[in-house]
Parts: sequence; structure tokens; C-alpha cells
Amino acid sequence: MKRHLLFDFDGTLVDSAPAILACFSRVLQAHGLQARCSIDASLIGPPLRQTLAVLSGSEDAALLDALSATFKQLYDAEACLETTAYAGCQALLEQLHAQGYRLAIATNKRLLPTQRILAALGWEGLFSDVLASDSYPERYKDKAGMIAVLLEDAGISARSAIYIGDTVADGRAAAANEVEFWPVAWGYGAFASEERPLPSPQELLERLGRA
Repeated sequence: MKRHLLFDFDGTLVDSAPAILACFSRVLQAHGLQARCSIDASLIGPPLRQTLAVLSGSEDAALLDALSATFKQLYDAEACLETTAYAGCQALLEQLHAQGYRLAIATNKRLLPTQRILAALGWEGLFSDVLASDSYPERYKDKAGMIAVLLEDAGISARSAIYIGDTVADGRAAAANEVEFWPVAWGYGAFASEERPLPSPQELLERLGRA
């Protein structure tokens, strides 16, 4: 029986795009740079440094260090707190927690803003485990590795878990760990109808009831 529900964060539980994209614009402006691509929701999901390289069109380590530092300063101080939960996710998480599911987060977001957003939303007590891109940098380099560490440290069998996310990359990370993947339709990714993306948080509850 599936009793462990692992969630992506941005694009799955929270709509972080407006705050993140505004922060990207401010970072480029602060460094006198022009964006090399559109600043839109397609940028949400990958690790910060990777996205800044795409935006700046540069792989220069010193520049990316400076851009990353500016982003973290601006985002962690204020911008992250502008993040809102998707409609229905509050009730979903509370019901799952009350029903005895063990909830966890595996996100490419950094840990500090993730924790600040969870605290602002009042969700801290709902998740047994929260792993972010920088939680254990010596143990994993991508989300597949992150999920592997989460399963190992929490003693979760892959057969008892579901990973819920909004992008194809989330699905690949789950598959690498032989964890069942349930895509959501309301995030930043896109899925074909045959992949049965969840149309709403309520449908997740109903599908679990049928599983």
C-alpha cells in the first residue's frame, strides 16, 4: 500500500513563479545584464545556478557566483514570502496528514527559502522530511539522487512511495528510483492526456482512495 507521498514543491504545491521571475529580473538589472531568453515559467524547476547560466548566457564561474549571491540575498530576505499555495493544496495536505500518510518534499529549491515558505504557510508540521538541492550537496547532485537519499534515510521502500510533481524531469527522477510518479496538470510542465495528470488536488485524494 502506498503510504509515503513525496512532493516536488515549486509548481506542485506552491506557485512560486511570480516571485522567482521578478527576482531574476532584479538580479540581471543589478549586474547590468540583459536576459538571453524569455523570463517566464519555463525557467522554474532547475537548480538556481543552471538557470542563471541560461539567463546570462555565461558559464563564467565568477559571474555566476555573483549572480547567485545577489539572487539569494534578494529572494531569501523578502521575495520568497510572496509565494502562494495552489488552491486546494492546504486542504489536501491536512487531509493526507490526518489520514496517516507520511509526507515529504524533494525539491530543487534551496533549503532556506523552502523552510521560510513552509513556515509562512503553516505547513512545517505536515512534512516528516524536507530535502532541498543544498541539503546534502556531498551526497547528491540531482533530484534522482535526492530522492534516493530521502528513501534511504527515512527507511522508505520504493514500492510504498509515490512522487508527485509537475515536470517530465520529476518523472525521470522518480523512475530512476523505481518510484511511481503522479504528474499534476496545474504546474509549470506539460503532460499528454495518456499520462493521466491530476487535474486538481482533490483528484489526488480520490485516486489514492481508488489505488
